[in-house]
Amino acid sequence: MKYSPRDLTHQTFPTRLRGLDAAAVQTFLADVAQELERLLHRQGELEARVEQLGAELNEKKEQEEEIRRVFVAAERVSHDLKENAIRESELLVAQANTHAQDIQREQERRTAQLEATHQERMSTLEIAYRTRHTDLERQQHELTLKREHEHAGRVAHLEKQFSDQYLELTGRLNAARHEYSQFLNGYRALVNSFAEPSSKHLLPEPTRLPQQVPSPSTEPARAANVIDQNFQ
Repeated sequence: MKYSPRDLTHQTFPTRLRGLDAAAVQTFLADVAQELERLLHRQGELEARVEQLGAELNEKKEQEEEIRRVFVAAERVSHDLKENAIRESELLVAQANTHAQDIQREQERRTAQLEATHQERMSTLEIAYRTRHTDLERQQHELTLKREHEHAGRVAHLEKQFSDQYLELTGRLNAARHEYSQFLNGYRALVNSFAEPSSKHLLPEPTRLPQQVPSPSTEPARAANVIDQNFQ
């Protein structure tokens, strides 16, 4: 730049008759110098910013190149990892299939073993059930026979007790009837023995007892009939 803000500030002009106003020119030059100084400062800032952006651009280009190299390397690694993963997955699938086949064979073997054990256990339980059932039937039959025998013996014992008691009571009743018959015969004989003398010794007519008083001959006979009816 040909002029600086300092040159504009200290610039002098020759004077002529009827020339320009020096103060106004100095003021204007001062403003222009100030504006030029601001523009030069701004230009310096812009140039610094351009240099910074250039440096950042170069850095970005280097980073982009590094990223491109990393991306290429990543693609190569990804391709290798993909192929390795495919091979490993195929190997794992093959191992899993082999392990699944081994597990299936082991499961089939254990299933067959459990089935055989179950059949053996069922046979043992069936034999034990039949044996126990036979024993229970035999025990039930023995208990039934024993209960029937005990019941028959008890019935026979009760029948014998009833028969003995019946015979004893029948004998006692017959003996009581016999004693009562003897007592009644004796009582009747005694009444008759009293009735015969009373019929021979009659009281005089004025001294006869009232008619409603029963005679000694009829009262004992009626008492005997009442006693006989009550016993019957």
